[in-house]
Amino acid sequence: AFLNNDGEDNKEKAAGEKWSASLHLIPPPRFKLFKIKPWRVKVDYIPTRMDVTALREGSIVELVNISPIHRMVITLSEVKVVESVGFGEVFGEVVSSWVKEICATQLHKFLANARPFEPFTDVGQGLTDLVILPYEAFKQGESIQRAMRKGMKSLAETVAFQTLTTTSGLTKYAADLMADILGSGRPNFAGNPLPSRPLATPKGIGDVRRHACESLARGLQAANYKVVVVPYREFTRNGVTGAVTSVIKGIPVLLVAPLTGATEAASYTLLGARNALRPDIRKEEEASMSLH
Repeated sequence: AFLNNDGEDNKEKAAGEKWSASLHLIPPPRFKLFKIKPWRVKVDYIPTRMDVTALREGSIVELVNISPIHRMVITLSEVKVVESVGFGEVFGEVVSSWVKEICATQLHKFLANARPFEPFTDVGQGLTDLVILPYEAFKQGESIQRAMRKGMKSLAETVAFQTLTTTSGLTKYAADLMADILGSGRPNFAGNPLPSRPLATPKGIGDVRRHACESLARGLQAANYKVVVVPYREFTRNGVTGAVTSVIKGIPVLLVAPLTGATEAASYTLLGARNALRPDIRKEEEASMSLH
């Protein structure tokens, strides 16, 4: 009986200690009504890798990692949470509501704003405005010709912007690919035809001249290094045979290096022209880069 009483005393003591220890804890807030107004989110997303195994098992979310997403605008509608306890429960219901809404009504935006499809989406929107704007002007009794001119101007700017963006990206990719083929990955290496790009984004054509000229010069310098400098060193070490062998090995570089520099110069020039056409996009990209 003594042992039993001692066990009951220990239980009561432990319960008392647990109760006293919880006195300093702040109870979770209770929300009668938690409300978030509608708002928009602009998304720029660059995937690092895609989990193919998860995609095969049915994870649709992995489709987002197929391609970069640029300037996608998602509209999040108003959410109301009634009679909830704690921030965890409230935020869980809010996020769940938004995810359901995006999957039900805005999932197509992930495809439309993916980099391969974005030019077609923007041009298609411009063509739609070319029809809708005159129709809206007709219904409101406004000038149809003015609306048509506005639609044509919008379409022309969209086509020009997407052409410059796509061409700049493709030429940049081609320049990087050719530089990798040459095997010159060190930025300051004499055989590397690609100089490092400036940290500041070009605001227009006037800001690209220095880097474009440097790219052209570096391409010629890389060709000269492989066809003149290296063979001369081989000549001093191994004679004519070594020099001739070195020249033969440098012929691909002689052909590719100047082209690589010219491609990089063209890519950067197109980027400057694009930023001059749409300074608002340039400012958004600069703001996004400053966060990384």
